[in-house]
Formats: sequence, C-alpha cells, structure tokens
Amino acid sequence: MNLASAFSLNGPAETFLKKRGFWLLLVFALVYYGYYFNVWPGPGGEGGVDALLSLRLLQGQRPIVDTFLGYNVLWFYPIVGIFKVLGPHYLAMRIFFLVLCLLTGLLSYGIVLKSSGRAWVALLTGVLVILVPGQTYRNYMAFIVVMNLSAFLPALVLPARNPGRRLLRIMGAGLTLGVAFLIRIDVGYFLSFILLGLLAVYPLWNPDRIRVPGRLLVAVGGLLLVAAAILATHVPFYRDSVRRGYAEEFIGQYRTWPQMISNLGTGMLRGAVSMLPASAKNPPAVRAGAMAGQASPRKHPAGSLKITHGAQERISIRSPKIRDKIMALNLYLPIAVALFLTLGASSVWILSLISGNREAGATSLGSLAALGCALCLFPQYFFWQPNMVHLSEFMVPMTVATVLSCIVAAGLVTRGGLIRAGAAAYLALAVISLVLYYVNACQSGGGGGIAVSQHKRFPFHGANGTDVVMNAEEFELNSSMRDLIAAVSDPGEFVICYPYQPEVNFYTDRPSYEKNVYADNDIAGDKFHASLLANEAKHHPVVFVLDNWDINGTEESRFYNWAWQSYRHLTRNYVLGYRHGDFEVYVRPDRADRIPGKFRASAKDSPIP
Repeated sequence: MNLASAFSLNGPAETFLKKRGFWLLLVFALVYYGYYFNVWPGPGGEGGVDALLSLRLLQGQRPIVDTFLGYNVLWFYPIVGIFKVLGPHYLAMRIFFLVLCLLTGLLSYGIVLKSSGRAWVALLTGVLVILVPGQTYRNYMAFIVVMNLSAFLPALVLPARNPGRRLLRIMGAGLTLGVAFLIRIDVGYFLSFILLGLLAVYPLWNPDRIRVPGRLLVAVGGLLLVAAAILATHVPFYRDSVRRGYAEEFIGQYRTWPQMISNLGTGMLRGAVSMLPASAKNPPAVRAGAMAGQASPRKHPAGSLKITHGAQERISIRSPKIRDKIMALNLYLPIAVALFLTLGASSVWILSLISGNREAGATSLGSLAALGCALCLFPQYFFWQPNMVHLSEFMVPMTVATVLSCIVAAGLVTRGGLIRAGAAAYLALAVISLVLYYVNACQSGGGGGIAVSQHKRFPFHGANGTDVVMNAEEFELNSSMRDLIAAVSDPGEFVICYPYQPEVNFYTDRPSYEKNVYADNDIAGDKFHASLLANEAKHHPVVFVLDNWDINGTEESRFYNWAWQSYRHLTRNYVLGYRHGDFEVYVRPDRADRIPGKFRASAKDSPIP
C-alpha cells in the first residue's frame, strides 16, 4: 500500500468510522477530561482572572469602565451566566472551558472529514486536538479559530448545491466571525482578512459550475451578508452597553485595536530581533537576607537592571537539556511547515485553475485557509510569549492545517520528478513537526492536557466552589495563604496580589481594588509605585500577596526587581506573615496580632533565597 492509498483507507473500518467516529471521539473526550476535570492547573493561569472579573460583572460592575477585561465581553458573559445560575463556582467554570475543548476537538474532526472524506484521519485529528487542547481558561483562542475555519470552508471552499445555499453559508461565516470579535477583537480582525481573502478569490475559480458574473455577484452579496451578520451579533451587546453607560468604551475598542496591533507588532518584531539566549543576558541578582519578622529591602541603585519589556526570552536549541532542544524545535518548525505549505498549496491551487480540477482546487485552497486561520494565533506565541501555553493554542488549528495539507501532499507522491520529491519532503517535515510537538506537549502541563494532573492528589477547598486537587507543594502554599488571609482579614476587606494571582482573591472571597489585576515589567516601576501609594492611601488594604516569579521568563521581570520601590515600601511598612518559595504575604501592622503563631515562625525562620 503506497502513501496516497493509506490516506484513502477503505473497507469496513472506514465505513464504521464514518458512522461512529463522532461518537467515539465524544466518548474519548468525556473520559479523558473527566479524569482531570477537578485538577488545579497551577499558579499563573487565567482561571483566577476569568473567575474574579466574571464575579465583578455579576455584582454589577461595568465592563471596561469599572474593570479592565483585556478581552471582549463575550469572553466573560458565559461565565457570568454560569455564576448567576449556580453561584460563583470555580469548578463549574473549569468544566465550561473543558466543554470548549471538547467542542474544538469535534469541530476539528468535522473539518477534516468534510474536507477529505477520510474518517480515520479525521478521528486522529480530533484525538490529537483533544489530547492537547491548550491551557485551560484560554481555550476560547483555539475554539474561535477552529469554529471560524469550520464555517469558512463550507462558505467559500467546499462545493455548494446552489448560490442560495452558498450565500447562507457565507452568512453563517459572518456570524461566527462576529462571535470571534466579541471574544477577542484582535483575533477577529485577523480572521476577517482570511474571510475577505476567500471572498476575493472565489470568482477566480469555479467550485459550483456557475459563470464569472454569477460568482462576482455571490462574492459581493456575501460581503454584504458578512457585514450584516457581524453587526447582528453585536446589536444585543451594544444595546446593553448603551443601557449601562459604557457604549463609547465598547465601540472604542474596535477603533483602538488596529493601532494597538500595529504598535505591539512593531515592538514584538524588534524584541524578537534583539533577543539573545537567556544565559547571555543579565545574571541572576542576589537577594538580601531577612530580618526577624521582616524581609530585607532589595537594594536597587537607579538603572542597575536592564528592564526588558514585552516578550519572553525564547529557549535556544543550544540548550544542554533535551526537552529544551525539542521545545526550540517546536517553536521554529511550524514556520518551516507554514512556508513549505504556502508554496506547495499555492502552486497546486494555481495549477488547478489552469486545469479546471475543482477537487484539487478545493483541497489546496482549504489547506491555505486552514493555515491562514492558524496563523491568526501565531503572534501570540512566537513574538509575545514563546512558551507551551501559547504555542499549544496555536497548534490546535495548526494541527488541522497540517493534516489537511498532508492529505494533499500524499496525493502528489504518485507524481514523478520534483513534485514527488517536494511532496515527500513536506510530508517528512510536517510529520516530524507534529510528532516532536505532541511528544513534548503531552508531557507539559502548559498544553492543558492530562499532564497537568501529575502528582495532584491533595483535595483543596476554598470559597466560591474552589474544590480542586493539588500537588503537595501547591496544597501547602494555598492552604496556608487561605488560612492566613481568613485569620487577618474580614469579608469585604481588600487583599492585593502582585503581580498576578487573582485566584487567591477568588478562593478566599476577598476583593481587590485593582482595575487591572495583571502587572509586569511592561509597566515602569516608578509609575507602578505611585499608583500603589495612591490606592493604598484610599483603600487601606489589609494583605499584600507577592509572587516574585520570573513572570516574563527573565530575572528582571521578578516583582522585587522591576517594582523594587514598591517591594521596599511593602517590606518596610507591613509585617511579613508567611513565605513559601517565591511567595510572600504581608499583613497591615494593625492586624499583625491576628497572625497565627505557626505563620510567624514560618516567616521568621525562612531566609529569603
């Protein structure tokens, strides 16, 4: 059996999978996610911000005006709806995001099945997507891209019975695009370019056997339907914004995002060009020792640290660790695959126009459309955060695109000469890229798969339905912070977490006054310190929780480095109640007598590393 026939597997097994593949995949997903649905994915995830901001919205705060969302309103409103029905419930929110993972896997299965007719390849694609769905609480990203791809292909790539059905499908694509805008505006803009591109090339080929004037009318009518559909999805949310008094801010997002994308894109490109391996940059700074009951302030002469903003350091293939080498390949191989895919699929599509081969045109254009949709998430991982969290969400649609293109390439290996050699080379590159990625991602908790459940067997109970299992270290840390905060603060009093630990606010049921609950070294330290002092004087917070992790993968991104003035202020004016690893919990002096004895001893006896 040659490679092309292997992709075209026929017989009872293929027939069975065409009838039952969807249900097999559904059962697999339910069992797989059911195994770790109640696992706490660890600190630094977005579960806390999703939960905390949704709770604020439920309590009546206005999006954008009263609390900074970062994303658009539909990212949070489904969670608000869950909280309204069940009450604030962390585990219910987690299940919701796992349902998004399941839907993304089922949609991926459907895309490959409809595009290729190969049930076993579709099932394999669905399984891969479900295995590594992207980090929980960010699953909207992969979901909206795959959802739109599943609408774009029937709308403008796959055959339709008549122009009326084609226009209905295009309207459906406009509706999914509108949903994408309501969840993530930047991704919505990127996806718009893909849909506009498909509308532009539709008159050039003839998937429906209609004349050029008819195809032009469909394209123009489709453009109008897309615009109408996007507006229709926004009407109820705009009316709500008018009623609640944030219409200007809601509409303003759509004006400011293009400029933000341009500015961030320019900065990311400059940062990527200037990046050096982590070992070549600033060596780790040495922290001072601790005084009894207080942490010694960090000494920072002005300009002593070179603060890098934005992007993380990326792992080098020269790293001595094999996992780091694989991760470096995971970051760069998709670029080679994308370039090779673009060149090959574009060539096949152009040749299909000349020869009139509609099947080849559909499969090659479908591969290009899938790649374009996947690349909507490329800047997130490559320029901004080159880690498994962001790579995994990009690789969900990229897996679909790669599989579709491999089907096309497998059909070309029967040709002779350079075509066969090129197709074989692409297949080898694509398979190696996927295998190396899934070998690494299946072992990384950052990918959102079952690896996150490793060693987690200690049940943790917090407020707001936070009933999850943790590993031993996580359990010790979070149980201690929960108990300490409960002892020194009363309901409604402010607990402030820097730079980013909103889950602490949620599972202790203590509010934060920070409009934006995320901070890193992209904020000037002196500006951050001025804001801290102003808010402190106004709101009188009872507890500060500091996490001094390298939030952007660099030594200078640790809180006690970039925000050293604030760190010094807190260590001098608040009582250190607890320390564990990078975490330090400071209590307002007038509540120091409420610190349980075991925490006093822990804070006093643990030297700062």
